[in-house]
Amino acid sequence: MQTRQRRISGAVVVAACGILALVAGCSSSTPATKEHDTKPTASRSADPDSPASPRTSPADLKPVPSQRLRGYLLATDDLGPGYTQTETPDDEKAADPHRYDDIGMSGCPALEELGKHSDEVQFAAKTSAGFTFGTDSELGEELHSDTPSKLSSGLRRLVHAQTSCPTYTMTSGSTPVTVTVHKDAAPSPGPDAYAFTTTLNGPRGTSVLKTAVVRRGNVLVTLVGAPALVDRHIKAAVAKLPSA
Repeated sequence: MQTRQRRISGAVVVAACGILALVAGCSSSTPATKEHDTKPTASRSADPDSPASPRTSPADLKPVPSQRLRGYLLATDDLGPGYTQTETPDDEKAADPHRYDDIGMSGCPALEELGKHSDEVQFAAKTSAGFTFGTDSELGEELHSDTPSKLSSGLRRLVHAQTSCPTYTMTSGSTPVTVTVHKDAAPSPGPDAYAFTTTLNGPRGTSVLKTAVVRRGNVLVTLVGAPALVDRHIKAAVAKLPSA
């Protein structure tokens, strides 16, 4: 069976990110911070590591508004030659909130159970970007923000559900795809750093995608795509996040 990379969209994204795609990210719609929340205020706009806010502790950090969150995304200059940006933060405004309605999962009780309580793992703000490398490889990035405690608990719950079932079945329309997941070494020190590789076997062949997720303070970053690209750029993605 032929192994190849596919575009990071639709069924592939959902399978690669599992419940992350359906309820908290990976190109799904999550509650965005309201426009009035993006206006500077003394308590919300100050950078936690700036001299103007010396008493801010990680537990006190508030969600970063989506508009400001976009400044922490990777850009082609960060990635190097050969990359083309295919998705910008503004693209999600036009995304169809029902585009995953025909995608389902079976054979993984943890994912199915978490899907029933998706409202419990929604984060306050989100932004994303996508890139291609060459003709077949793609890299997708998402940033989410909320209070550190909510990000931490939500992320642990999401990743546990995703990696609790080594194999399950996903359907895209009426087409079954067998999904196999295995854990990888954490991409960064700390309790909220995870990585796993997803293999998708379906009528069109086999695809292998890697997902790496790291939380720093009130922001978490997710990279998903060709395993070599995720491994190469996860450190740069984490380095662009605000200091915790």
